[in-house]
Amino acid sequence: MNLNLVHSLLVSAQKQPWGFLNVRGTEPVREVELMASAGLVDASLGNANSAPFAVINRVTKQGQAFLRAFKNQPPPKMEIAETLDFAED
Repeated sequence: MNLNLVHSLLVSAQKQPWGFLNVRGTEPVREVELMASAGLVDASLGNANSAPFAVINRVTKQGQAFLRAFKNQPPPKMEIAETLDFAED
């Protein structure tokens, strides 16, 4: 899960006056799917013209708790290691 993208999506959804946020693009839609699975949002997912889309219908109490945890600053950006070495037993 991309915490920065999750934070941005939650903030954007909270700011919508009509209460829902339309999301397009493979990566953002996948994050919305993960967010819904984690209980952060109620969302609808689908495909239109072979392009995935999602609608965040509302931010749940768990999503609001996530936002409160990062109230004064967004989550730190994650650095992904290019290679991971695992010890074999």
